[in-house]
Amino acid sequence: MNWTNALAVFGAVTGASGLGWQMWSHRLTGGRVEVWPTRLKQEGRWWVRTSVSNVGRLDVTIVGYSIWRDITGHRLKRALWRLRAIERLGWRKARRTQMLFNPSVHFGAPVQIGSDAECIELPFVLKAGSMVSLPLMGLEVPDRIGRQLRVSVHLGAGGIVQADVLDDDVLEPLRIDLDDYTGSWSLHIGPPTTD
Repeated sequence: MNWTNALAVFGAVTGASGLGWQMWSHRLTGGRVEVWPTRLKQEGRWWVRTSVSNVGRLDVTIVGYSIWRDITGHRLKRALWRLRAIERLGWRKARRTQMLFNPSVHFGAPVQIGSDAECIELPFVLKAGSMVSLPLMGLEVPDRIGRQLRVSVHLGAGGIVQADVLDDDVLEPLRIDLDDYTGSWSLHIGPPTTD
């Protein structure tokens, strides 16, 4: 291999890696949302609490919120429906449309969700690096359906972020111990211990 070929290979490799890095950093600079929904059953009703965190570098706007029953085995039906929707509505509208099964709850902007004690108004701007807890929603559904609940958050840019609703007890409690004498603190995972 002569010097000309070696320099050409070096230039191709560095150019491709530079392009890849630019694409990756462009993806990281936008708004990225993580959704963490949990459920708790009380008095025959499933209560769903959803936390939304913006882990990106730009603000995002939340314009919709949905809770629905996800029926297993319906992936093929959803795919066929989406293909038909692309033919009728076009790619852009079909991408922003979501198929929900009953029972379901959907809120779209402009709307005010929740009670006087905890309320949020959509559209809601979620700042970069911040988190919001959406109001507690109650659904009267049988146990077998309550285990199939899913949540989606609709963003102003057209994206839809979906997540399975998890049991409330999957989260381990955190305990912060503060030393009154020194003022130092320590963080522990698990329930408080009794001395």
